[in-house]
Amino acid sequence: MTQTSVFASLETEPADPIIQVMQAYAADADPNKIDVSIGVYFDENGKFVTYPSVAKAKVKLAQNDPGHNYHTMKGVPEFVAGAREVIFGKDRLQPNRIASQQAISGSGALHSAFNVITKQMQRKQFYVGVPTWGNYFSMISHVGGNPQSYQYYDDKAHQVAFSVIEETMKQAESGAVFVMQACCHNPTGADLTQEQWQTVAKLAKERNLLLVIDIAYQGFSSGSTETDAWPVRYLFDQGLEFFVCQSFSKNMGLYGERVGCVHAVAATPADAAAIESNLIVNFRSECSFAPAWGARVAATIFGDEQLKKEWADDVAAITNRLHGVRQQILELLTTKYKTPGYWDHVTRQHGLFWHSGLEPKHIERLRTEHHVYAVPTGRVNVAGLNENNVECFCRAVDEVVRHFL
Repeated sequence: MTQTSVFASLETEPADPIIQVMQAYAADADPNKIDVSIGVYFDENGKFVTYPSVAKAKVKLAQNDPGHNYHTMKGVPEFVAGAREVIFGKDRLQPNRIASQQAISGSGALHSAFNVITKQMQRKQFYVGVPTWGNYFSMISHVGGNPQSYQYYDDKAHQVAFSVIEETMKQAESGAVFVMQACCHNPTGADLTQEQWQTVAKLAKERNLLLVIDIAYQGFSSGSTETDAWPVRYLFDQGLEFFVCQSFSKNMGLYGERVGCVHAVAATPADAAAIESNLIVNFRSECSFAPAWGARVAATIFGDEQLKKEWADDVAAITNRLHGVRQQILELLTTKYKTPGYWDHVTRQHGLFWHSGLEPKHIERLRTEHHVYAVPTGRVNVAGLNENNVECFCRAVDEVVRHFL
């Protein structure tokens, strides 16, 4: 007698599109293949790199090994305090209007924020500008929220569609939640100006809208973590209440260690304490304690002025390299190859990603004819390019664009 599996009702879910691209790249035996898909920083030699400041912090931590005991449900205290200072600055820490908790990197920080918003605060309506990081929608739905999209980027004008953002905020119901990125927008690389952030703050106040600010690439826009924190600090200074979801995967290269923090800015210290208790209660039911090792590496940097300076230098050097690659792409496509189309936006965008404007048919031909791997949306990780392959990449782009004219 055949017994039906208790799992028979489950269907196999499709793999994430980015994971599918990664798998295809790994299976390609061509020695000159190029990967510009996943959002990871590679150095000028195409290698995954441990930042020098992080390498030194790891050595220092090993020399002062705290062991593997539990810390607190709020997180590693030195890390949480340091992360808060990195995003808000020293002069906004007292009186304590900020609730903070260590999270499982940026994704975990977003989940913690969405959890409190939908369950304890009972706000269900979310607005997310597109194109965007696709995981927002599933994460919001997973906790019972209702995500709606609006157009963030104007593909024809190659810039932020701010009039659409403004109108969406004006029309949104009171209490709605807007998920926005502070800098190095994924996938467009197109960020709001300071003037536009001022309008966002004004509308959020007037319309009683709750902002969730995702900052996964702090430092990779301007080269300075201080400068890139401006939107968050401006919102704080305007007296808004909002969430900030912070990741150190990119700007410290601690991808697999899942180092992040969720912060909630409240009107009063009492409100901040209430929010923090809810964050902790939710986290207790899911994880209890966040991973310690990566957070302690980050805390080692935060607690050492020389390492902090070296970390700032690392971030600046990475950003300079990304800017240089963007300039090379522009010069090759416009001057050497005279590729049909508009390419100036590559140097106007910031961070790891270039929203190229290439269509799925171009991306498919890049893969099949040139062994260049990108995601179907046309998002290109410029960190996957360097002196050894950038010309080959641009030559391939030129060919696929001309092929479909």
